[in-house]
Amino acid sequence: MKTYQFLSLVLLGACGGEEPPCDPTEPGTICTVVGSGEQGFNGDGGPATEAALYIPQDTAVSPTGELWVLDFNNYVVRAVDANGTIQSMIGNGEVGDGPDPGVTEMPALEAPFNHTTDLFFHDDYLYLCAWHSSRVKRVRLSDMMISNFAGRGRRTYYDGDGGAALEASLDLPSSITLAPDGSLVIMDQANQAVRKVDTAGVMSTIVGTCVVELDAPCADGTLPVACPDSNKLACGDPATECSKPCTPGYGGDGGPARQARLGQPYGQAAEPAGRVAYDNAGNMLLADTDNNRIRKVNTAGVITTIAGTGRGGYSGDGGPATQAELNRPVDVTVGPDNTVYFTDVHNNCVRKIDPNGTISSVVGTCSSNPADRGFGGDGGPPLEAKLDRPYGIDLVGNKLYVSDSYNNRVRVVNLP
Repeated sequence: MKTYQFLSLVLLGACGGEEPPCDPTEPGTICTVVGSGEQGFNGDGGPATEAALYIPQDTAVSPTGELWVLDFNNYVVRAVDANGTIQSMIGNGEVGDGPDPGVTEMPALEAPFNHTTDLFFHDDYLYLCAWHSSRVKRVRLSDMMISNFAGRGRRTYYDGDGGAALEASLDLPSSITLAPDGSLVIMDQANQAVRKVDTAGVMSTIVGTCVVELDAPCADGTLPVACPDSNKLACGDPATECSKPCTPGYGGDGGPARQARLGQPYGQAAEPAGRVAYDNAGNMLLADTDNNRIRKVNTAGVITTIAGTGRGGYSGDGGPATQAELNRPVDVTVGPDNTVYFTDVHNNCVRKIDPNGTISSVVGTCSSNPADRGFGGDGGPPLEAKLDRPYGIDLVGNKLYVSDSYNNRVRVVNLP
């Protein structure tokens, strides 16, 4: 979802698991750099490729060149140093929401978490989307103290536009990135919206509209009404409908992004989804996960689809991206030439959209058949590798880091 200036990062030259050793610096190959493939938690203080992870979601490279890994189901963030040693940096491994109410900040390594989904370094901070806590947190890198940045931890609520970000309600915030104007932009996944926190700390919605209509759709010709003290709109009786989650939808292409409908998973059983990035011209790219599309919001605020027909599946490589089938895309990042890379999670691969709008595969043998998930290919061509629901990608220079989530590994490809 982010593109970083390349920082020198020394990684181990051996891959874990049953694959033979491989060199993560060799062009044209894929190699595991974090994770043994074992699902669990162990390995702190030792080689990163011998450590057990539990559904890693995302990676980011720190200002000092370390590779940080979001170890989702272990409720920690871990870092790999220049010697290839892994160590926990954030989280005590327990489910919770630290710091406690009334406490401004606490040591990051002592904080409980409840499933975080995204990492982003900016200035002297690391920002984290505390997904199941419905907050965004940040860690001050100078002293590793953690505090809340946005959201008040109220699930199924959607309010706070025009006020302080800490007083706004988020529902499963899944992604955070930096906008060209210096705002921090958040995918408010279950609220079917993209929101931003400006440099003064004020929250607003910039993409998407929430309509509650799953149980009580609007009759033909009837518009939804505003819910009291909320950003939601509802069909049916506001007294009963406004407390319900926003309903996923699709619509708005060619018009103002603020009026568009998004299709992101919601509820306790939802999967992480809908991450956001910006290209080099200032356009926003977002994964509209349940709509099986990649969409773009241009600098004039108009939203369009740039990949996906809306039908879930796998097809279209070598042709126009808008005629291709995707299967639950989640993460996006942009190369220096504005090539858009994205994780096609349930196709078990990474694909790209070139500046001419042509789609192709980059990593993995794409398939929407669950039987084709697996692990393999380290040391060989990336397109021959097997992945298992890769959620996260990050581009660092020519290195594409892939969070191969259900293989419990982080893998790297040196792009041409």
